Amino acid sequence: MTEVGMEEIKLKVRKIKRTRREAKYKHYPVVEDHSTPAHEYWEPIVSRGLWSIKGHQIVKGPWGAGTVEESLKRKPKEFMVIDRAAFALYSHSYGLVSPFFRGLLEGKLKGTKCPKCGTVYCPPRAHCWNPKCRVADCDWVDLPLTGVIHTFTVQCLAAAPFEHQLPFSMGWVKIDGADTTLAMMLHILPRELFIGQKVKIEFLPKEQRKGDLTDCYAVAVPGQKVPEWAMLQKDPKGLESLEASMKQTIEFIKKRYGVDNSPEVRGW
Repeated sequence: MTEVGMEEIKLKVRKIKRTRREAKYKHYPVVEDHSTPAHEYWEPIVSRGLWSIKGHQIVKGPWGAGTVEESLKRKPKEFMVIDRAAFALYSHSYGLVSPFFRGLLEGKLKGTKCPKCGTVYCPPRAHCWNPKCRVADCDWVDLPLTGVIHTFTVQCLAAAPFEHQLPFSMGWVKIDGADTTLAMMLHILPRELFIGQKVKIEFLPKEQRKGDLTDCYAVAVPGQKVPEWAMLQKDPKGLESLEASMKQTIEFIKKRYGVDNSPEVRGW
């Protein structure tokens, strides 16, 4: 087949795929489209046979219960390791809370307010969960880019999509004017973190935002002192152990991803 013929087939396939994709949303005309390139890249991959085995290796190594040292003393056994493809592309709607995520793209923080009880939700709820309000429709409100840390955790382990960012701190921030807390990354050194800390909400550069919670993060308002009762700092040995674990994690991420996440490089 000639190159011209192949190009004609590709164009026909693209046209069929685009028609099928648009059919799913026939009652919802597209206002903005930042999705088609993703579909054109991923759909051919997804259609190549989910979960099928693509290859394998035979390896030899330790086995059995006990410590690593004990297993290394046993005669090694051979194991088969398979390579299985499991691509999937999901499309889902943010529904009635879409204004919140569109606001993130614009560098804004939006919440919802119940017209009956006055509860302000951030993250937003389309309907109030107060039983007395009988799922009243909430109104959209603009919120300030300030808040207070309600609680936090320092991560040296994470799921695969976030592993390359380790180590990091994540907190639940009560946005000023809201009655609920919003989960987000904390660009604050663990040694300086404490519950009740005032923070400012900042955003990734506009070209890097994707319309999810990782588009924003919190930084400490300058001039705050760590209180005497702060639990993390009250335990010097625990804090020292945490910082040692963070150093090990930083080295691990360097080797695996070639990324330097040390405080000196990323500034937090």
